[in-house]
Amino acid sequence: MDNETLQNFYLLKNPIQRYAWGSKQWIQDILSLPESDRHVPIAEVWMGAHPRAPSLAVYDTFEQRLDSLIQARPAFFLGAETAEEYRTLPYLFKLLAAATPLSIQAHPNKKQAEEGFAREEMAGIPINAENRNYKDANHKPEIICAITPFTAMCGFREQDKIGALLSLLDIPQLQHCIEAIHQHDSRSAYEAFLQSLFNIPQREGLNLTKSLQDKIPELKKKHPLYATEWELIDRFCRLYPGDSAVIAPLYLNVLSLKPGEALFLPAGVLHAYVEGFGVELMANSDNVLRGGLTPKHIDVPELLRIIRFEAFKPEILSPIETDNALRLYPSPVSEFTLFRMNITEGKPQELLPGKPTIIIVIEGSAQIDSGRETMELHKGMSLFLPASRALLTLEGSAQIFGASTGSGLQ
Repeated sequence: MDNETLQNFYLLKNPIQRYAWGSKQWIQDILSLPESDRHVPIAEVWMGAHPRAPSLAVYDTFEQRLDSLIQARPAFFLGAETAEEYRTLPYLFKLLAAATPLSIQAHPNKKQAEEGFAREEMAGIPINAENRNYKDANHKPEIICAITPFTAMCGFREQDKIGALLSLLDIPQLQHCIEAIHQHDSRSAYEAFLQSLFNIPQREGLNLTKSLQDKIPELKKKHPLYATEWELIDRFCRLYPGDSAVIAPLYLNVLSLKPGEALFLPAGVLHAYVEGFGVELMANSDNVLRGGLTPKHIDVPELLRIIRFEAFKPEILSPIETDNALRLYPSPVSEFTLFRMNITEGKPQELLPGKPTIIIVIEGSAQIDSGRETMELHKGMSLFLPASRALLTLEGSAQIFGASTGSGLQ
């Protein structure tokens, strides 16, 4: 790579993922896509260097895969420390648009991912096979920040609460689950509960979902405090008849995020994003172990191997304002930090060098200036900013989300 290709910022062309649970509106609006792209759902836009779907970095009339660009001069693009520790961009940044629920899922920790990936490689399972659990050897902690109101189910409720909520249903098929969750040892109770739930045969599952739908009107009247849970169960029964995981709102915490609020999820936490549009930031991984509400492959033994069997309710996070007006969502991992900038007319915003950064414009427009290059940025445009860039200045009127490494920006 010659010095002529070393820029202070690179426009990104990002791969689009068209999963069935996606929206026909949100990402299309952000990216100003034509009417022809509004007939099929778009679920995610990936911004990063994951080898399965890397962004393209654009400079002059050239385009290059971001992972390949970084590999040519890792110290320049990542900074010396990040290049030595990770050798590639250590995070994956996404737009996520969920019109219908994602599968209930959990992600492995680093050791589990390394062991699982090696095991499936040794077994010769193709990387794109439906029954492949581990697409890479990395863990996948993540943070999601709402752009629209956003509903999620995250982490096990307390044992007693799960038992009490299940008892309200008065459904015989769930009696074994209720007995399991009341075990004295907490870890054993959660594991036995999930195992009992997974062991409900498909035929009984169909009876379960029908019984639930019949009972929902009465439950709404008798227990209005849990109106959201009953609505979600009714919706899941219609989407996934026969799936025992339709009762997930009773064993997972149901959380509602306002725009600008976020959740951090460590490895091993069972969760599902139900509905909404947001930005998601995670370690550079695509490892997912599913546990229901999906037609995709579910590997129960492997899922049970990686789950944290304990009550866990993630904190709803608001951003922390810094001295230079960046709003940070710090994460307890070294791979990534999410931030937000609200650029206003007449108040230039600086971005210091030192860390590899990706930014995307969510609303409005701005101009970015390195002293050598300038570019007009509009809604939906994203840039990769090398660690060894010059000081950058942003001016205009725009809402921008960004991803960087570490617990905060320099």
